[in-house]
Amino acid sequence: MRTSEKRELALLLMLALAAPVHAATPQAAASAKEGRAKVDQVTAIILRDVHPLHGGQILYLSADGSGYCQLVTHPAGGPSLHEKRYRLAVPADTVAALWRQLSAEQLAAIPSSTQSGVPDAAKPRISARLASGKTINITRWLHDQQADFDAVYQALLAVAKQAPATDRLLADGKFDPNWIPQGFDLR
Repeated sequence: MRTSEKRELALLLMLALAAPVHAATPQAAASAKEGRAKVDQVTAIILRDVHPLHGGQILYLSADGSGYCQLVTHPAGGPSLHEKRYRLAVPADTVAALWRQLSAEQLAAIPSSTQSGVPDAAKPRISARLASGKTINITRWLHDQQADFDAVYQALLAVAKQAPATDRLLADGKFDPNWIPQGFDLR
């Protein structure tokens, strides 16, 4: 082999070794996609929907069905908001049905409201924590309808409304808007 051929061969070998490696098999490509899907799974969801004049609810829910719910009311003639706080244990079938609506891709595609608010309007916020550590936040004025947001919102409201009948009461008293259960701080 001549010297020039050796140089060409060495150059080709170096270029081949420096080239990026791509998944060569469908199994490797599927494994990479599955890894991304696990990273982008929703691990917890929070609904903050408390109006200062009317009350509402705050729901903290993990993918395993554990969580908390604050049901907030404004007693007639009372000076401040009142809460009943519950420890949640949502049944597995309910969580599975809810989580089918909660993929990271579906939530990220829901736009937040861009319209101006109207007096006395509520503006619920849905926050989702992903396995990757990222957070998705969506807020919408209730008068600004959006089908995908409304479906998730109604499903979360249904979980919150079941709390008094099915879950353990933890606190009953003045509403603490700053209370965040351990493991749900998305800041």
